[in-house]
Amino acid sequence: MSRHGRRRPDPVKRLVAIACLGLAAAGLCARLSSAAFTATTSIASSPVTVDKLANYFSATPLNGTVASGGVDNLALDFGTVASARTFTSVFRVTNVSGASRTAVLTVSGIPSQTSAVAFSGGGTSATLAAGASATVNVTTSSTVAGRGSGTLRLGLSGLGWMYRDYSVKIDEAPEAPTAPAVAQKPGGRLDLSWTASTTTTNLAGYDVYRSNGGGAYSKLNPTPLTGTTYSDTATTDGTTYTYKLTAVSSGSPLLTSVDSPTVTATADATPPGAPTALSLANGGGAGNAYVNAGNASSISVSVSLAANSLTSDTVKLTVSNGGNSVTTTHAGANGAGPAAPSASYTDNSNANADVVFGSAEANASIGVTSASGGTYSTTANGSGAYSVNVAAAPGKPNGPIALTYTVTATDAAGNTSAATTLNVNDTK
Repeated sequence: MSRHGRRRPDPVKRLVAIACLGLAAAGLCARLSSAAFTATTSIASSPVTVDKLANYFSATPLNGTVASGGVDNLALDFGTVASARTFTSVFRVTNVSGASRTAVLTVSGIPSQTSAVAFSGGGTSATLAAGASATVNVTTSSTVAGRGSGTLRLGLSGLGWMYRDYSVKIDEAPEAPTAPAVAQKPGGRLDLSWTASTTTTNLAGYDVYRSNGGGAYSKLNPTPLTGTTYSDTATTDGTTYTYKLTAVSSGSPLLTSVDSPTVTATADATPPGAPTALSLANGGGAGNAYVNAGNASSISVSVSLAANSLTSDTVKLTVSNGGNSVTTTHAGANGAGPAAPSASYTDNSNANADVVFGSAEANASIGVTSASGGTYSTTANGSGAYSVNVAAAPGKPNGPIALTYTVTATDAAGNTSAATTLNVNDTK
C-alpha cells in the first residue's frame, strides 16, 4: 500500500508483463511456465589426440631375468651382482613412428651403482630410422659396493617433456679378492696373506673359508677381517686344506663378492728327524761338522775347517729326511786368507796416471793404499792378474819422489791376505 492507499504493482509481475507484451508484439507470446526455460543444446564432437612416448618408441625386455614390462611400465631389477659386470641386451628400443627419432637414456638416483647405461652402439643416445631398433647394455661399477635404487629415463630428444621413468634396483657386491698365498709354519700353523682391494669403496673386510680334503667350506672368522693376513692354527698334522676368500661390503645386510681363486696347503707339525749321514766335501780340504737337530723347526750345522784349507771355496750343505732334501751353500768365513799379492809399479809422465800391478788369487778384490792416504781398488781376473791406476807423482823436475803403497787381496769369503808393501821412487 502506498501512502495514499494505492497498492504498488509487483516488480516481478511488471517484468513478466513487459516480456509478454514484447513476445505478443512478435507473435510469440505463450503461457509462461517452468517448461518455457527447458531446451536441448548439442555440440559437435571433436576427438582429442593424446601424445605420449608410446607413439614414438617401444621397449621390449630381452633379458627376462632383470627386465620386465614395456615402454609404459618397464622395470629393471638386477638383484645382487658382482662388481664390474656387464649385462648385454637388457631391453630393445624400437622407433615405431614414421620418421627418424633420437632416443635418450639418463640415470638418476643410483649413479654410484652403475658405471654405464648405454645403447649397444655406445653412448646414451641413439638416432633410429623409422622401424629401426637398438639394444641397451648396463655395466656395474668396479669401485663401489652397496645397495641402490633409482630411475632410468627413456626420452625423445628435442622434447624435454616426452619421456618415461623406469625403476631400477641393484645391489652391488665388492670386488673379488685375489688368490691368497699360504705358508707352512711350525706346529702345523698355516699363514694366509692376500692383496688388499684398492678399487672398492664401502668395503668392510674379508671372510676366509676352508675346506678339508675337498669337503664343504666353512667360514673361519666370525666378523670380516680388516687386514690382509690370517693364521689358521686349528689344523691337523698331515691334513691338506683348501682356502678361498670373499670381500664383504659395509652396511646391513652385508653384500659378498664372488669367491677368490683357491689355494691349497698341508699342515706340518712333525719336526724332521736327525740326518742319518753327513759328508763333508770341500775341494780336498779337511775338517769336521756337527749337527744340532734339537730344535723342532730347524737344523743347524757347524763346520770347522783346518787352517789354510779355505780360500775362495764355499761350503755346500745337503740335509735329507726320507724323500725330502734341502741344499744350501755358504761362502767360507774366518778361514785363512789368500796369499799376499805381488806388486810392481809403472812410473808414467806427469800427464798420465801411474800404475800398480801384479798377481793375486784369481778373482780376488785388490785394495791399494798410498802412504798419503789415497785408496784404490780393482778385481783380479781369472788368472789372478790385476792392474790399478794411482795418482801421478811429479817426479820431474824435483824428483825422485819416494812413494809407498800397501796392497791386499780379499777372497769371496771375505778373508783378506797379508799386506804387501811396495816402495818406489817416482822419477818422471
